[in-house]
Amino acid sequence: MKRGVSLYSYQHEYFHRIFKLEDCIKAVSDMGATGVEIIPEQMINEFPNLSDEFLEKWQGWMKKYNTVPTCADSFLDTLLFKNRVLSEKECLDQLERDLKVASQLGCYVIRTLHLVPITTFEKSLPLAEKYNVKIGLEIHTPQNLAEPWFEPYQALIDKYGPKWFGIIPDMGVFQKTISRVHQERAVRDGATPKIVEYIGKAFVDKLPFDKVSAEIEKMGANQLDKQWAFRVNRTLYTDPEILRKHKDSIFHIHAKFWEMLPDDTDDCLDYDRVIPILKEIGYEGYMSSEYEGNRVIEDAFEVNSVEQLQRQHRMFQKYGIA
Repeated sequence: MKRGVSLYSYQHEYFHRIFKLEDCIKAVSDMGATGVEIIPEQMINEFPNLSDEFLEKWQGWMKKYNTVPTCADSFLDTLLFKNRVLSEKECLDQLERDLKVASQLGCYVIRTLHLVPITTFEKSLPLAEKYNVKIGLEIHTPQNLAEPWFEPYQALIDKYGPKWFGIIPDMGVFQKTISRVHQERAVRDGATPKIVEYIGKAFVDKLPFDKVSAEIEKMGANQLDKQWAFRVNRTLYTDPEILRKHKDSIFHIHAKFWEMLPDDTDDCLDYDRVIPILKEIGYEGYMSSEYEGNRVIEDAFEVNSVEQLQRQHRMFQKYGIA
């Protein structure tokens, strides 16, 4: 396995003009990681029509910082228009646009979402081959690979093989506990501390939502408490053993996290089980860091995405990921 970073992790620094695009790439390189994942429409002003000048600059950065492009994140804007959804042809055109951009950047895979119609995925496979870019469906909370919703996608993989269409598991589906930063943010937003604490314990204990709802009602839950309970109910813990079943179709990993502790550990997401299983099944792709705690704490605390990412990558190195 190899270490990489989604530049989305630096969203706070980028939005506040602390970092430019090159600064984000340099930060990846400074901690010895090599993989660069990008959301082109977020960080490339020219998107989707990339000029030769920009591409020359991009390739120069990759060489200068000893990094390689990995994944380009794609969003299919099916609700682009207020009065209708996109037609199948428009969906296919958008997906081809994103495959082309990924190819120009040198990425080997695009990240797509389950909102893309399954027929669009099937019809896009020749385009993936044309641009030499794989299509990876992100498996993200509240989706569970073990549930029936994935069956049509698995059928597509079974029909054509996993050469051009596969999956990108997001570590958020392997959540053991509710993160401290999210719970504290819920309280700052107006939820009741004792109820937030109860809901967090109920998640660990796997209590059914109806029981949790009834109990917090007795505790005098306000509307924000009820919204928090609903949100936590959409969080899930997927048994990492499921990765063995899909070992041939895993293209990339979103190494999600919300908080790395000072001792370089994550007490929320189950890296302790996931990484050994990925090693056992022979996964040789990237663990692409996706830090999302920044937007959770920025209402009350100073954000330091660089330090958080450095902690995660020290954890990766302890697991033997170069």
